Amino acid sequence: MHKVITNKINRDLCINRNNHQKPTFHPLGDFLNPALALLGQGLKKSPIGQKLDFANHPYLCKGL
Repeated sequence: MHKVITNKINRDLCINRNNHQKPTFHPLGDFLNPALALLGQGLKKSPIGQKLDFANHPYLCKGL
């Protein structure tokens, strides 16, 4: 039952799809994946991400 509902939802999200064509409208895959990738890169470059990465170095714990 769940698979039938999932297949119907997937068909409804894809417009102008043939067997040999990539869907021209697929908002979940085509929009969210690049947006999440950019968000991940932005977090790595942000000062907060650098501070967290910096805090993982073992020499910070030598004096404890």
